[in-house]
Amino acid sequence: MQTKFNSAFLLCLFFLNTILCADDIKDYRRNQFEKDFPTMQCSKTATSPYEGHYVTKEYWTKLEQTKSHPLSGGSLSIDIGKDGYVNVGLHYHEGGSYFCSFVKDNSLWSCASDHECISFKIDNNQQLISSHHDRPLIRVGKAGDYTVYFEKIFQHKCYTSDVGEKWCFGKEEITIDQKTRKAYLMLDLMERPEYGNTLTFDNEYGDEFFVFVPYKNGWKIFQDTWLSIENHVEVNPLTDKPWRILQ
Repeated sequence: MQTKFNSAFLLCLFFLNTILCADDIKDYRRNQFEKDFPTMQCSKTATSPYEGHYVTKEYWTKLEQTKSHPLSGGSLSIDIGKDGYVNVGLHYHEGGSYFCSFVKDNSLWSCASDHECISFKIDNNQQLISSHHDRPLIRVGKAGDYTVYFEKIFQHKCYTSDVGEKWCFGKEEITIDQKTRKAYLMLDLMERPEYGNTLTFDNEYGDEFFVFVPYKNGWKIFQDTWLSIENHVEVNPLTDKPWRILQ
C-alpha cells in the first residue's frame, strides 16, 4: 500500500503542471499563502515607490551597443504600475500578472489570483531585485511605455537615404521628407525576422515589415513579412539588396 501511495505521489510531482495535480497545487499555494501572509491586505498604493518599466541591465547595455533588439537578448521585462498591478513579461510574448500588492519586511510583494507571489527590493545601486529572477533590473521608463526601446535604438537621429530622402526618427514615429508616419517596433519576435529591428508603419498589426539592420553609421532597411506565411523568402542581410540604405 505504501509503495502504491509513493508511486502516485511521485507521479503527481512529475506532472505538476497537468490537470491531475492542478487542485493540489492550488491548495498548497493557498495554504502557504495564508501561512506566510495571515494579515495581508491588498494596497493599490504599495507599488507607487517602485513604479516603472524594468529590463535587465545586461540587455539595456547590449541594446545601446548593438542597436539591435534581437541581438541583445531581451527576454525579461517587468511593469510595476501605480495602481497595485505588476506584469512580468517573458520574451515580450507571455508572462504573468499580479494584482494584489502589499509591503512586508521592507519588500514589495505582489500576488496573482492563484496565490503565486513575487517580491521586489531596490538595492543600493537602485536596481530592482526580484525573488523570481537571478539578474537585477533597471528602470528605463514609465510602466507600460514601450516607446523607450524605439528611442534607445534610433536616438532621434536624421539620415539621408540612397534615393535622396530625408529620414528623421522621433518618439515612435518617422518623418520622411516632411511626412510623418507612426512606426511600431516589434519586440515580440515570435514568427518575425530576427536579423534586425522589425518595424511596421501606421498599423501595429500589419503584415508588411521593414527590418532595420545597423550598417556603418546608419541603417540597411529590408522588406519582409511573417516567417510563417506560405512561400516566405528568407532574407540574408549580408548579401541581399536592401530596400533602402540610410547614411
